Amino acid sequence: MTVQTGIKGTGCIRQQSDTASTNPDLIVKGTAITRYNIFIDEGQMIIHMSYMLRAVILEQTWERQLQDIIKLCKEANIEEVALKELSSHIIPVPFLLDRHRTMANIYSKMAKSLREEKIEFSINIIMLAGHSDGDVEAKYIMPYQKFVGEDLRELHATYCILDEEWQAYAADVCAVYAETRPDKLMIDDDFRSLNHGVQYGCFCPIHVRRTSERCGIELTAETLMHAVSGASAEDLRIKEAWMQINFEGQLKAARRMCAAVEQVSPATRLGLMNSGEPAHSLQGRDMDALLREFAGSRRPLSRPAGCSYSDTMHGELFTIHQVMALSKSVLGEDVQIVSEVENYPHTRFSKSIRITKLQLELHALAGAEDFTLNLYDYLATPYEQEPDFLKLLAAEKERLETIQAARKGKRMVGFGVPWKKDTALKQVSRRGLLSDVMPSRDPDQYLPQFGIPMQFQQGKGNLIFGDAVQCYDDAEVEELLSGGLMLDGLAFENLYNRGFGRYLGCKPDGSRVVDGFSVEQFGSNAFTGPFAGNLQTTNWSESKKHGKLPQRVCMDPDAKAISMLVDDHMKELAPGVVLFENELGGRVAIFTVPISSFQFLHRCRAYMVAKVAEWLMRESLPIWIEDCPNVGPIYYEGADGEGLLGIISGNLDGLDVKLHTDLQVFDLFTGEAINDLWMDPLSVRFFRTKKSMGAHRVMS
Repeated sequence: MTVQTGIKGTGCIRQQSDTASTNPDLIVKGTAITRYNIFIDEGQMIIHMSYMLRAVILEQTWERQLQDIIKLCKEANIEEVALKELSSHIIPVPFLLDRHRTMANIYSKMAKSLREEKIEFSINIIMLAGHSDGDVEAKYIMPYQKFVGEDLRELHATYCILDEEWQAYAADVCAVYAETRPDKLMIDDDFRSLNHGVQYGCFCPIHVRRTSERCGIELTAETLMHAVSGASAEDLRIKEAWMQINFEGQLKAARRMCAAVEQVSPATRLGLMNSGEPAHSLQGRDMDALLREFAGSRRPLSRPAGCSYSDTMHGELFTIHQVMALSKSVLGEDVQIVSEVENYPHTRFSKSIRITKLQLELHALAGAEDFTLNLYDYLATPYEQEPDFLKLLAAEKERLETIQAARKGKRMVGFGVPWKKDTALKQVSRRGLLSDVMPSRDPDQYLPQFGIPMQFQQGKGNLIFGDAVQCYDDAEVEELLSGGLMLDGLAFENLYNRGFGRYLGCKPDGSRVVDGFSVEQFGSNAFTGPFAGNLQTTNWSESKKHGKLPQRVCMDPDAKAISMLVDDHMKELAPGVVLFENELGGRVAIFTVPISSFQFLHRCRAYMVAKVAEWLMRESLPIWIEDCPNVGPIYYEGADGEGLLGIISGNLDGLDVKLHTDLQVFDLFTGEAINDLWMDPLSVRFFRTKKSMGAHRVMS
């Protein structure tokens, strides 16, 4: 079958071979296929991406807003509108049910006009539990259990999802809006059990009581919080129960909301706007399961976190792709991904057209099918006051569909930085702080900043830091150690204590840490290249404040140190980076110094990590960008060897790029073969790649 992509009403059509007829994310049993923007025409399948405008509607201005929406949709080629029921800039807490009924009545009138204009009508319920909080009058506060964060104080009008009375309210609200027969009903990302003005939680009486019952012990909010941030076996047992009851409550709430919608409007799809994977992990979530509870019999629908709410640069530019791509990697192939493009607080003083454009394109690269647009403010300002957004959307659609077509059927390829959803359960604080329990995914930024492509599935070489290694059972660890494995000091310590020392090439030495003046000196070897002899900070005094110090290890005779820790007199203290080939046939690299951006993000380190990665993989990286700070590749490859390469520059300088690859590289939009490469500041470029039988080459 041939898959065609293009813009409705134009001759702009592109073709790509694909097995679309059997792809579950294209055809779903019992579902009207046009709901997924797929059209069958004479044996060919045409896939159209859609823009979904998210629009806050005020009761007093909805009629004027309706005309603004219709005009914008026609001029910017926006196919769908999701109406939102309040401005959090006016009322920062969830509505009472009567006001939702008022808004639903308005939506019904708007929906009629939208449908007449052939604009898809959907709804985004902006607040059910509450995003942050507001110290509002008593008349705005509902009689449900309030959220309790790590300060152990009840919020004013933000609610706990586990409260069954709140669940009944949420289901009633969904039913009210389902009466308007929207195509999609999107629950906003306030459906969460953390980050409601306070970062962590919930430690409310419901959570305390249910966790106590599950564990068979008496708990208070304070003792529960200390257990969640504790390190003992009993603490971990309590934390696991707390996570389990939290997710069970979320599933029950989703089930009730779905049933309420299906009873009123079976054709309406219920989807969830959600956070990133570390936050899901801390809540005990299995996102694929949660999305399916919301979806019921329909195709699951997710809007992952989009990042970049304001202008970004350096590593933050890479998170625009990485956060969504990681979320997509844990979901079934049939889950529909729509992106979040949000410019908060909706002013050009905080986010430019340039970064908004870049965000759209990076979300297409990550696999978004459609794009939700939260571009305009929450106070009904006429759209004509921001004409540049209209121009951007009209101009971008062809580029986005081209990227989507090239991305279809491909997977991320590079050095492995795998993810496990129970990372937060296994991650413990050595300081008793909740912040230490939130998983870190900093390497998702660091590797591409170093010019190294990566993937979220296990590869020939893998990076696993800290307590994340505890997510793997012994058989899985042995498999990892049989390949290539990059560890930090804490991951090394965890594996050594589990009895894997013989495969690691070193053992803890004496005090186990280097506590005092220290700096890392690069050796003279193939892994340090032109940076041999460089001194690199260990940042030991700051790391110590966070309960982290360089690991002091004693090497096996067959291990090799490619850097050493030295004191203020340049006297050697301990190995810095250790390489070892073990009896399983695997290779291990141990970075003994705690990893942080201050200590890690340097040109000499970027070179070392790339060379170590290739040594671990026993082959060259498919793409390597050498010595171009904050310029890096995101690489997708199909089973036929055809690839899509995105190169991101988070640098504020323009750079000639030194790219190492065996691939043939062509500009995605012009088809021109690429032999040298220039990156503008804060930019992304896209390329089609093909396998080459020629020698490894360097573009510069």
